[in-house]
Amino acid sequence: MPRYVHVPTEATHQLIRQAYEAGGPYQWAREAWKNSEESHASIIQFGIEEQAAGTQGVLRRTIMDNGEGMAPDDLKIFLTTFGGGGKPIGMDQNFGQGFKSAVLPWNPYGVVVISYTLENPEGAMLWIYRDDQGNYALKEWPAHDEDGEFVSYLSTPRPFNDLEHGCDWGAIRPEWMQTGTIMVLLGPSAASSTWHGDPEPSRNENVDGLIRYLNGRLLDVPERGGAPIETTVFDLYERKSAERRASKDKTVLLPGGQEMVWRPRRIYGLRHFIPVTELTGSVVVDEHGTEAEWFYVSEPEAPVKGSRDYVSQRPVVAVDYQGELYHADSSKSRYRQFGVTDEIRGRTWLILHPPIYSDGHPMEWGVLTQASRNMLMAKGGVDLPWEEWGDAFFASFPGELARVRDEARSGDRGRSDASMAKNLSRILDRLNPRFKATRVLSSATGLVMGFPSGASAGAPGQLRTTDKSGGKGTHGGSGGSSGPQQVLAPAVGGSAAGRSARARGGFPAFDWTKFEPDEAKYLARYDQNDTMVLADGLVSHGVVFLNEAHPVFTQECNYWVDSVWPKADPQQVRELVHRVYGEEAVAHVVHAQRLNGTAVANHSGKPLVISEDDVQMFLEPMALSSALLGLMNVEQRILTQGGGLFGSRANSQ
Repeated sequence: MPRYVHVPTEATHQLIRQAYEAGGPYQWAREAWKNSEESHASIIQFGIEEQAAGTQGVLRRTIMDNGEGMAPDDLKIFLTTFGGGGKPIGMDQNFGQGFKSAVLPWNPYGVVVISYTLENPEGAMLWIYRDDQGNYALKEWPAHDEDGEFVSYLSTPRPFNDLEHGCDWGAIRPEWMQTGTIMVLLGPSAASSTWHGDPEPSRNENVDGLIRYLNGRLLDVPERGGAPIETTVFDLYERKSAERRASKDKTVLLPGGQEMVWRPRRIYGLRHFIPVTELTGSVVVDEHGTEAEWFYVSEPEAPVKGSRDYVSQRPVVAVDYQGELYHADSSKSRYRQFGVTDEIRGRTWLILHPPIYSDGHPMEWGVLTQASRNMLMAKGGVDLPWEEWGDAFFASFPGELARVRDEARSGDRGRSDASMAKNLSRILDRLNPRFKATRVLSSATGLVMGFPSGASAGAPGQLRTTDKSGGKGTHGGSGGSSGPQQVLAPAVGGSAAGRSARARGGFPAFDWTKFEPDEAKYLARYDQNDTMVLADGLVSHGVVFLNEAHPVFTQECNYWVDSVWPKADPQQVRELVHRVYGEEAVAHVVHAQRLNGTAVANHSGKPLVISEDDVQMFLEPMALSSALLGLMNVEQRILTQGGGLFGSRANSQ
């Protein structure tokens, strides 16, 4: 008989701890909610156990549902099997460790689970705790016969009145529960209050955060019997004076004399908080059918419907996986990947819907969740293709979104000065013959793997977006071409083969602006998926933004204005300094881009090349800022060009 792989008992708690650390704040709430939802519950309640609150002043968090419940043997399987639990196990289903790993580490005194089924209406309970060796075990109670003689130990008795812990476990059952399950979180000791959540300081959990988490984690609350599952979180606040509605409020009097008011707060899911808007649509961003659903909320309406007590007050970019949202991000860098500029970021929602990887279709591309359910990855264990999705969205940028972007920036960014395109072309023409753009084109015999970017090599063309309101779609705001070969974005685990091709490409523009505080330390940043209208209607391929308020640039301008050309118009001198530094920054960006795919060494018979990721690192704000320091050639160009405009340094004094 073969020997099968197993996990020793003494190693289980280490695995549970590792899974707990990999999860994030409030992960326990997600796991509990999901278990209740999968038990076909129509009511899920994050409550507070009332009896111990009144008798001992201990406020224990409970999770209750009216699902199918679990029989005594199923209770044991659910709580004592790591990597199982009675539900289907699979890459696109369950891993059998979620609730246990998310809740047991911060409840070492125990978790009490009480469950009722049609076959067992009086219920059964168990108590799992961490013993002195760090292992998790079921608490046992002695069982006696009718004569009072000891018979055995029970780990799943009927709920009983527990004077030590201040509650009758059977009395927790609410009136609306015929069948279902109750979980009581006991924390690190019998006297622990757990209603705020995990006490780990780094997780900083509280009731408001729990509500925002659940509303941000669920895209939509699923329906049961034609209505959304009634999901409620109970909060408490202290009543400090008599109120007119006192008779209607549910309260509990703590032993210290504090009267606490129960406040039920409903969970709706994130889509509920996205205002209804006509400016919405979707864009397919890869060959696998990943759809980027977008919403733009126009002024004067608030971009988020609901208060901070219920949901984060910023729109996000997020990925939908089986109705749950992962990687929710409101950062500028994430939005810029999709060409959503700072002017409209605060009013734009973007939800990505990629295909789900399934054991049933192992050869098909899709995304799957890490075991901790805290992050997603693509097939093959690689990162999600954010750059590829962003580039494809930008290549078919929705026309309506482009319109509001252009209207929003019209006040502070217009067309560039007429000389920018000519000067940049002249400078970059010196680079282009030596450093031509490298791109990967689809080829059946190619050795470079990548994902289709949405563009093709050939004559210029346009890509389309799907407009939910109109049905026919609109042309994108930028980018797109048609031709026999697709342009691939190189990536490990890509779905298509290609070959490297060298071609001359467009160039970015530059713009001077004052950076916001979170980026004020940088001299410059490069937004690849942004555009700027140049002279003669040309459109730039990206924009380099330079921080006009950075001390390096203000001191540089003051030097040329005050010490070199004090008699000249100060504004013209500043414009010259800005133009030369802007051209230098663009040259850095173009040079870095031209290095993509360049072989720099040979290692073990294989060429070592500069990858797209390497180029991105060259163009990070910190790297680009460093490249603009100590440029003697820039000062020489300023002096030469300024001499023709303002006179030589000697004549200017």
